[in-house]
Amino acid sequence: MTELGTRLKEARTAKGYSLDDLQEMTKIQKRYLAGIEEGNYSMMPGPFYVRAFIKQYADAVGLNSDELLESYKQEVPSSTSEEVRQTMTSAPSRRRPIGRSSNSMNEMIPMIVVALFIIIGIVIFWFSYQNLAKNDDPSEDAVEDEVSIEPPTGDETPTEDEPPVEEEPEVPEDVEPVPTQKIEMGAIDGDGETTNYTLTGAETFSVKIVARGRTWVGVKNPSGVEMLGRELAVGETVNLDLSDLPSARIRVGSASQIDVFVNDEKVEYGISPAEKVVQNMMIQFSKQQ
Repeated sequence: MTELGTRLKEARTAKGYSLDDLQEMTKIQKRYLAGIEEGNYSMMPGPFYVRAFIKQYADAVGLNSDELLESYKQEVPSSTSEEVRQTMTSAPSRRRPIGRSSNSMNEMIPMIVVALFIIIGIVIFWFSYQNLAKNDDPSEDAVEDEVSIEPPTGDETPTEDEPPVEEEPEVPEDVEPVPTQKIEMGAIDGDGETTNYTLTGAETFSVKIVARGRTWVGVKNPSGVEMLGRELAVGETVNLDLSDLPSARIRVGSASQIDVFVNDEKVEYGISPAEKVVQNMMIQFSKQQ
């Protein structure tokens, strides 16, 4: 095992990730991840993939991939020479099309300028015509002349002998109180990363997961069936309707990068994300009858 592989493995272990977890987060095959930890780069598709896989591995476990590759550049195969040869080979083929494109663009510029002047002239003429037509339209004056105020009829005029009739106030019917949703935080399990919650006073169990950073999220029902298990991109939002379930477990790979909402109410973590990166939320749902 190389020093680079040892450092990556220690960071993975500190995060509480297994190789299976890391495979789901990075989408890199488990055998390649094991090869990186063992320093066995011969099994990789090529030098480019070695550096790319190491960079993804480091980012997933919270290490600075650029500094890591620079520190252990003697251990990592380099693909610089291959990239230089490809650049030198492809460079001449690009010069001629660029020249032709520039000449064509220079020829089209006068035509574009003339077309713009024509369009501007048409727009100015159209606005002037509309304003002139609006000023000559007598319809507004005619409408004002036709409006008249009718005097009130004799039936509508109250008399001094007839007192005003007081209306009896309507008695409101009994209104049932609207149930208030409650999300209560309970105990933290002995594993130190699972917080229990209870959801009451609600008819629905809707979960919204918002990713403020790139990280892995998994959601399972009481039977252990996975309803969500993948890495979310930055800014991605996932909505799940779990109203038919009595409970659900939500597992996040990086708590500081994920916000969880239940029926549009944000659920706070029971453990500070600074203390525990990987956390579970176990939510029990009692449906309002």
